[in-house]
Amino acid sequence: MNLRLTASILGKLLMLFSFSFILPLIAAHVFEEPYHPFLIPAALSLLVGAVLGYGIKTESEFDSLRHKESFAIVALIWLFMSIFGSIPYIIFGISPVDAFFESMSGFTTTGASVLTPEELPKSLLLWRSLTQWIGGMGIIVLFLAIFPNVAKRSTVLFQAEYPGVSLSKVKPRIRDTALSLYKVYLLLTIAEVALLYALGLSLFDAINHTFTTLSTGGYSTHSESIAFFKDVRVEAVVAFFAFLGGANFALIYFLLSGKPVIFRNTEFRAYVCFLALASVVIAAVNLDRYSIFESLRYSIFQAVSIMTTTGFTTADFDAWSDSAKLILVVLMFIGGSSGSTGGGIKVIRIYLLIKYAVHQILRAAEPRTVRAVKFEGRAIKKEILDDIAAFFVLYILIFAVSSILVSLSGYDIVTSISATAATLGNVGPGLGLAGAAENYASFPSLTKILLAVNMWIGRLEIFTVVSLFIPTFWRERW
Repeated sequence: MNLRLTASILGKLLMLFSFSFILPLIAAHVFEEPYHPFLIPAALSLLVGAVLGYGIKTESEFDSLRHKESFAIVALIWLFMSIFGSIPYIIFGISPVDAFFESMSGFTTTGASVLTPEELPKSLLLWRSLTQWIGGMGIIVLFLAIFPNVAKRSTVLFQAEYPGVSLSKVKPRIRDTALSLYKVYLLLTIAEVALLYALGLSLFDAINHTFTTLSTGGYSTHSESIAFFKDVRVEAVVAFFAFLGGANFALIYFLLSGKPVIFRNTEFRAYVCFLALASVVIAAVNLDRYSIFESLRYSIFQAVSIMTTTGFTTADFDAWSDSAKLILVVLMFIGGSSGSTGGGIKVIRIYLLIKYAVHQILRAAEPRTVRAVKFEGRAIKKEILDDIAAFFVLYILIFAVSSILVSLSGYDIVTSISATAATLGNVGPGLGLAGAAENYASFPSLTKILLAVNMWIGRLEIFTVVSLFIPTFWRERW
């Protein structure tokens, strides 16, 4: 492990992160609120970043960046961002554990909350939403777009933050790819703000909900979430942009560039099919409590919100039938597409796991027949399938252990399972005492820390974070 290089890049990332406090500082000035809750963490992150980033002087030293250092850099910067990002909450009088939980939930775009939005200053509400917008595309993508001196080894950094996602098809250079993706992110952000503002939302609400929609985060400025606005047009706009947030941004880039390959993409088709099927089934199940229009309205919105891991609500789905709730829990596990801001296992992994299972069944029935698991006409390497299988096993194992630990805190099985699924999948609201009508404020401190770690693991897709806890990882040879 090259600790000097790791510390240097972490320092540069922290210095870049310090500028994220500018927007809430502007909000504090506009709404005549205190500046120091944002000036202090900005100064601290800048100072710590400057100290850590002092080590590397020449660009050639970045050539020694390996997967080991990349995993450490990505996992630690997300942890540091959550720690520094919790300082404004603490200064405003929120306990350190709750502040860390809220900050981690923000940056990982989980949206699980322990706070009541109406009780928070507007500058803090904007910071809360901004953490999700930053976390949606990722700090590493922004870093690669701004700093060209790590371009030679930038692929390993990107793969550590977005494991299993190849973006080389967007642009030949990773830095150009990062710039292109952020342009799409900014364009969609401006478009949604304009639409929501045109539909009658205040500029403050439009900005906050846009930040937390495209990032598939789900924080709202109102306890009722999107239901507060009581406007089907607002729900349609939010659902549409959440749907885009759960899709592969590389495909959206191509679509905006005049290349509609998104409609031929297998993962995108599977994504749409999963959503359509779930929406129709939930709507049919909900006909006993809503009219046809209302059932479609609430069911489609909630299916999109949960599967994309956005977590907005327009109805108390915890009051729905067990069948409808079970479908929503399944959607929590599936999650969004690869290369999206959504969490969960990801559509492409579910799709390939199903094909791999079918392949193994056919292989057992006809052992002499040579078959290959294919994706878009190309055979998938066994190493990739092994990685996907390992990821799935680890995901379920972490889910099972975490659910048991939450239940040991005294919670019922529905609350324990859904709270774990909602945090590990970066969804936000669960069922029972973690449901849309509740929040996570009543959970014990140790349980909140456990769920916050789940968010961290889920956002970085397990391997990046789990590697830190392997003793040999920190040795010179890997």
